[in-house]
Amino acid sequence: MRIGLVVEYDGTEFHGSQLQSNARTVQGELELALQKVFNKNIRIYLASRTDTGVHARGQVGRFDEETDMPPDQIRKALNYYMTKDMRVRCAQLVSDGPEGFDPRSDAFSRTYVYTFNDARSEPALDRHFVTHVRKTLDATAMNEASQTFVGSHDFAAFAGSSTPAEAPTQRDVESASVTRNGENIEFKITANAYLHQQIRRIAGVLYDVGTGKASGDIVGQLLATTRRGTASLVMPAEGLCLEQITYSRDGIGSGECGLPAITTAESADLSVN
Repeated sequence: MRIGLVVEYDGTEFHGSQLQSNARTVQGELELALQKVFNKNIRIYLASRTDTGVHARGQVGRFDEETDMPPDQIRKALNYYMTKDMRVRCAQLVSDGPEGFDPRSDAFSRTYVYTFNDARSEPALDRHFVTHVRKTLDATAMNEASQTFVGSHDFAAFAGSSTPAEAPTQRDVESASVTRNGENIEFKITANAYLHQQIRRIAGVLYDVGTGKASGDIVGQLLATTRRGTASLVMPAEGLCLEQITYSRDGIGSGECGLPAITTAESADLSVN
């Protein structure tokens, strides 16, 4: 059977999400916990790759294992073996087999939030979750500029150096906004997928707009160029958080974790086995 997980983590002490042999990663910690729970090596597959220092409230993963343990008991068991900077928020049965649930390719949209902080002093309690800036930001101007990103565009100018040369750079942005909440300014974006460093480079452009260094017209100019990496200011990782991954436009057919629910026929097969 296949189990889907929704995972949150403080990315400060992780060297990204993807497995590495010589560094602590999100995938590595999840697989270590799975090994302790099931006493065997189990591979887990994640929906989105997050860089070193990037956080998540709604990362999604899946693994395959034949077990009588109910999904919520799996959640509790995994959390028992995890450090306090990562937790499985929810676990549910999903479709398995070759055509079963794939958290990466089946995703409909991914939502990220980048948080700036323009307080006079860097915050002590939230320092790992916001990017402190020395200048007061114009959130209204940033929000107006962010609207230009909505729609289907070539984001070549926002592609990081790790983006393969042959990789397409067209992406579909469903929504984008910038709002002020006290001394925090939150840039929220929802799209089908992202290029490496795309969001942090977009945040860099919005920062320039917010400080008055650039006008909102800069966004259209950057979207019009095919030269990769033109948007060169990459904001720090700590301000970025993967908020949510959705698997349908309206949530119809979703299970308790918001992941695609198994069909009635699949549920019957599980009860027989």
